[in-house]
Order: sequence, then structure tokens, then C-alpha cells
Amino acid sequence: MTVNLKEQNTNKSPLPNHFRGVIILFLVLLIVSGLVIGFIFGFTAYYKDKVYPGTWLGSVDISKLAYSQARQVIDEEMNNLIDEGLMFSYQGEEFKVATLVGDPVNPELTSRIVTYDTDKTVDNLIQTSQQFNEAEHVYYWLAGWSAVPYFELDDDKLVEALAAELTQYEQPAVDAKLIIAEDYTIQIESEKGGQAFNYQKIINQVSNNLVQLQNTSIEVNLETDNPAITKTTAESLISLVDQILVSAPFTLVYEDYAWLISKEQVRDWLVFKLVNGNNTVGFDYENQALADYLEQMAQEINVEVREAKFAMANNKVKEFQPSQRGRELKVEESIINLDQRVRQVGIKDVDLIVDLIEPSMTTEAVNDMGIKELIGEGSSNFSGSPRNRRHNIAVGADTLNGILIKPGEDFSLVGALGAIEASTGYLPELVIKGNKTIPEYGGGLCQIGTTTFRAAIDAGFPITERRNHSYRVSYYEPAGTDATIYDPKPDFRFINDTGNHVLFTTEIDGNDLIFRFYGTSDGRQVSYTDPRLYNYVKPGPTKLVETLDLAPGEKKCTERAHTGADAEFSRTVTSASGEVKEEVFTSHYKPWQEVCLIGVEELTEEVEG
Repeated sequence: MTVNLKEQNTNKSPLPNHFRGVIILFLVLLIVSGLVIGFIFGFTAYYKDKVYPGTWLGSVDISKLAYSQARQVIDEEMNNLIDEGLMFSYQGEEFKVATLVGDPVNPELTSRIVTYDTDKTVDNLIQTSQQFNEAEHVYYWLAGWSAVPYFELDDDKLVEALAAELTQYEQPAVDAKLIIAEDYTIQIESEKGGQAFNYQKIINQVSNNLVQLQNTSIEVNLETDNPAITKTTAESLISLVDQILVSAPFTLVYEDYAWLISKEQVRDWLVFKLVNGNNTVGFDYENQALADYLEQMAQEINVEVREAKFAMANNKVKEFQPSQRGRELKVEESIINLDQRVRQVGIKDVDLIVDLIEPSMTTEAVNDMGIKELIGEGSSNFSGSPRNRRHNIAVGADTLNGILIKPGEDFSLVGALGAIEASTGYLPELVIKGNKTIPEYGGGLCQIGTTTFRAAIDAGFPITERRNHSYRVSYYEPAGTDATIYDPKPDFRFINDTGNHVLFTTEIDGNDLIFRFYGTSDGRQVSYTDPRLYNYVKPGPTKLVETLDLAPGEKKCTERAHTGADAEFSRTVTSASGEVKEEVFTSHYKPWQEVCLIGVEELTEEVEG
């Protein structure tokens, strides 16, 4: 049998060209996708501990930096802007608003218009970046994105500083004025238009600059200031004025107390005003005469709240005070209530608004607080303090002695000290402002803040608010362990996390101020390092401030020079269960030049020597 191999049919055919193209395309796409995915994951892995490309903080490029480097760059940019001050111009003339306001000689009395927070800014940058997925990271690398710095702007202080420069150029509008003669005839004085600066607009521009971490000069201009109340609209209110005068006099009442507001007083105190955007007639809570009248009532109504408290000496209670409910006349709220009521027909009596303040520690509860052992102690030395400063330290310490801090309470030192004024026993201390020495309350209480901080550190309490002084102060050495306070801010706060009440006791031993916390130990162990100082900056030359309060040629130095520096110390708190918490407390001090008063016969320009 013969077989013809050439004629044998194998039943095979070549793969069509279009199928081969599909396979090749699939393989190419698979390879490209793998490369893209590999690139994306490699890209995100490479920048795990770095700032991703395309990242800006305001107008500052921080791309590709390690987070530690980014923190340094951000901190430097923020400090530069703070040091430069805020720049403005009016009609071509530049002027600057310092971001640190107050008395440069006494840092206890200084405050900030602008405060940047590097730590919160970097933490927010990291958290936001971690929320992006891999594809978004690549997108923002190409398109870019801008993080926002964390800052606080004190609008009121900024407006106050701007007004000091700009008020001289303003002519604010004057509303139509109500004039009631002695015979009760009514006249209306016409309104007047004016010009004023739009401070809210300026605040917004400053905020935009701060967001961008830039300090471009802001040009300010006068704008038309229209009166809120015109004579035309005021004329429609004459019938309401008549109604109120007919209803007068009025009686302000609280429980068994009663005070008369005579028809003559109503005549003198009535004004045209806006209420919820509508023109009306009534009493203005900014009327000083009316406020003073209610303050006289407050002297009879007000009762200070009294907390039940006790203190220990040699494991014995040495002081006991029963609790007492407090009572406070709310002057502004009472004027607002009076204003609303007098426009109602037939009203003769108006209730005063009085707050009842319950003691947080009642006599019934004070005897079972778990106060049994020392859990924290801090001290400071105020050698060299003048008489008034020593007096204020003693008053502050006496105020705090015996205070009970509730479990879980976020303790406010400023709140605990209360009003800092003559009526609470404080004395003024001379501070330098411009070319004059001016007595002002508050000097010395940062000794209280510093000592409380040290005791709270020793007790292991979580610190929720603390600010160091702008400059190093000899009373608070070693540097880095101080805390400045001023009513209402900055405050010093900590949380009592012991689960029991804590008794705050104070002692003055010679020049030493000693604060102790007694309570129930939860077994925690606390340790902390000595402060480390670095980044030293030498102070400038001695600053001489002319004054008429000294004899010509007489020189009196108020503070010696201090070198600027950064400081830090760490604290370790180990709980009874073995959980360890470590914290680093940092401080930044500007260099502080020696400042001296020099007596002159006639003031000239401030000089430095």
C-alpha cells in the first residue's frame, strides 16, 4: 500500500492575524498596567516618611522633604513672619503692626496677635496626606496641592493695634440723635455721613496672608460709612418715645429688692438704636451711666460663692469652711431685659437678671474626698522680687491654698485665681510703656503659673494648656520649666486624672514658693529630665528708655540681659499596669536685651546704648 504524504490532510490552519493582534495588545496592556501599579506602590513606599511631591504649605514648597526637615522649614517660615510683623500701607505710607504686643520689659504682660503652631500644622499635614490613596498621591504629584498652616489670629487685638494707627484718619458716621428737653419736648438731630476703615475686610486679608505664609503689605483705604439711623426713620419712632415716657418711672426688682428708674433718668438714657436690623427706641447696654447705676445694685445683690474646703497638716485637717451659694447680678443682660420690656405697653416692673452659682464642693460632700497622701510637688524661687511683686505672689498663693480639684476636672489656673484687681487684694507694679512707668496689676502671678506647672509635672497630670514666656526671666530658671498666665489668656490647665479629688496647698518659705498636691496615688511612677538648652542667640545692646520719673542722668535698670534659646525636657509617666507615656515639653525664648530707665529733663526720641 502506497501512501502519498503530500496529499495527507493534517486538519491544521494558521492563527488568524486579528487574534494574534488581540493577544499582543492584551500582553502589552498587562505589562504596562503592572509597571504603572508597581510605580504607584513604589512611589508611595518611597515617600512613606517624606512629604509627597507637589505639596505646598501656603506659598512654601515643602515637596520631597523628610518630615523632620519640613518641620524645620515650616517653623523657620512661621517664626520669620512673626518676627517681621504685619505690614500695611495707607496712602503710600507703610506701617507695621507687631505680632507681640504689650510691655517688652515685662513678658508677663505681653500677648500675641498671631500665633502659629508648627506641631499641629505638621500633624495635620501628615494626617491629610495619609488619607490619600495611591492614585491620588500620583495625581497631586502632577497637579499639586496646598496644605493649610494652623494659626490663631486675635481679631480684637489686631483691630486695637490698627485703630491706634488709623483712627486719626477716620470720621465715623453719626446716627440721628434723640434729644428730650427738660420739659419732655422731643427733637431729632440729623444724621451725618462719614468715612471709616473696614476692619473686618482687613482681618480677612491678614488671614489670607497667614494662610499663604506670606507677608505682603496690605493696602487699606477709607470707605463710606453710612449712618444706621436717619432722621427720616427716627421721626416714625416719636410715638414710641412718648409711650415710654408716659409709662415711666420703672422699677427694677429682684426678690425683696427694688430700685426706681425715674422719669428723668429715662429721659436721659433713652436713645435711638438698632435691634435685629430694625430702628427702635430703648436703652443701650453700653450706656455707662445706666451700667454704673446697676453696678450699685450689684453691690447689694452679689454674694460670692464659697466652696467647702479643708487643708492638711501632719495628716490632720487644719481648715474647714462651709459652702455657700453665690449670687451675681448680670448687668448687661439686665439692661437688655429692661430695654425689651419698656417698649411693652403697661409695663412698670422689670426683673433683674441674677445668676445663682452653686458651689462645686458642698459641705456635705467635703469630708469624704480621699485626700490622704502627697502625689506631686513643685517649687520656685523669687529672690530679688520687689515688695509689690512679693505681695501679689502671696495673695495668689493664698487664693489657691485649700482648693479641691474634682476627678476628671480640666483645672484652669486663671479661673481659680479669679479677678486680678485691687478689690481682690492685688497691688500694682511699675512697668514700662513707651517713655513712662505705669502701675499695672498682674506682675508676679507667673511665679504662680510656673510653680503650678512644676507641681503638675511632678504629679504626672496631663497638661492641656501651657505657654512659656517670650523671654527668659531670672525668677523662673531653669529655662524650659516656666508657664506664663494672664487673664483671660494665656491660661495654664491640667486634668486631674487620678480618679479622686486632689487638694491644692501652697506655702511660702522665705524666697521659696512651694505647691503640693494631695490625693490618692493610683500607683503611677513619674520621672523627668533636666531641661536641655540649645540654639543660643545673644541679646542686643542695652536699651535706654527716657523717663521723667528719675532725676536727670539717673539710671535704673529693670532687667538684666538674657540670651535667647530653645529648651526642652521630657517626662515619663508609668501607670500601675505598666503602660508608659512619654512627653517632650518645648520652649522658645527670644533674646532679651538689658533695659534701663534714664532720667531726662525733657523727653526726646527713644535711644539705645
